Amino acid sequence: MWRVLGLGAILAAGGMVGAGCRRHAAEKRPLPNLVLEFLGQNPPRTVYFNGAAHGALVLAKPEWLAASDYDPRGERVRSMAQAAQNPKLFRQLDRQEHFDAILLAGDPLQYRPLLEHLIKMGDWSLEWADAFGLVYRRGREETVSMERIRGVPRQWESLEAETRASYLSAFASHLTAAHRTEAAREMLDLAFVASPNSPAAWASEGAYRLARGEWAPALAAADRALRGDKNFRPGLSIKAQALYFSKRFGEAYALSCRLLQDAPDDPVMLFAHAKIAHEVRALQEEISVLRKLIGIAEKEGRSTAWYRVFLGQALGITGDGEGALRELGAAMQDPELPPEQREFAKDAFERVKTNLGKLAPSK
Repeated sequence: MWRVLGLGAILAAGGMVGAGCRRHAAEKRPLPNLVLEFLGQNPPRTVYFNGAAHGALVLAKPEWLAASDYDPRGERVRSMAQAAQNPKLFRQLDRQEHFDAILLAGDPLQYRPLLEHLIKMGDWSLEWADAFGLVYRRGREETVSMERIRGVPRQWESLEAETRASYLSAFASHLTAAHRTEAAREMLDLAFVASPNSPAAWASEGAYRLARGEWAPALAAADRALRGDKNFRPGLSIKAQALYFSKRFGEAYALSCRLLQDAPDDPVMLFAHAKIAHEVRALQEEISVLRKLIGIAEKEGRSTAWYRVFLGQALGITGDGEGALRELGAAMQDPELPPEQREFAKDAFERVKTNLGKLAPSK
């Protein structure tokens, strides 16, 4: 089952840069000042923002931030954070609040499911991009021109070289995620001019190469990112993904174990690890991780169908036919299971059922 997913789906569900990652000493967290200045020119009434944007927004206190948004444990903030990984939940929230704008910040892999959904549906268009994140407005006409993109780095000309390279790299990563690869390439080139050996720039280069399906250049970029610090987590993440797509599963598994230690409860990293564990036939570990993911999803009120399809497959391989039927059956009853996965689950269910019938003692 893991192999029937396309590259976009695997990157969306299995990214390895998690919220618990330690940041590199030279990497500076971009501030939301530019994006807030842009939004202030045409103030929105209601803004959807993902979890990574929350802390910076609370500190900045824009006028459109609702009083309930200041509570990080509140239902509204929690739901919006979950919606970055659950497009159906986003649509439910949008029907309730009719957002004027969408702000996606932080690691693109943490908001990729929602972003890919927005790009596919085409009813929101990119209006702003910078090192902090992306802004989308309702409508089909994209307004982010190359001229506007090229104007953003001018704001960072006074910064020291390594910080400027870090900002340009983050900018490039968001543009790559938004499918603006030409602009991303231009920002990466500027980052390397600012600091040719910047770990952040090389990690972003690796992400750019992954998005283009260029596994060998992505791996080379990851190794460059790790040259000065073998524990630089963005570099380790890119390397693990490049190894996986290069079918060097054993090496990818070792790196995934290492990355998971610092973020043992991050759903994105857990799913990535389950995917790699499947390839090296560490099936009991895969099963354990998938059950943990189901528990997290249930606690957060999210669909568990996707995880149950994979769990059913793993249980079937280990010989637990009854368990496989139970998980696959539960997945098929979930209305959020996409059609292509529903068909796979149905076929897998029938195969397991047939095999169980063959193993049953004759009367």
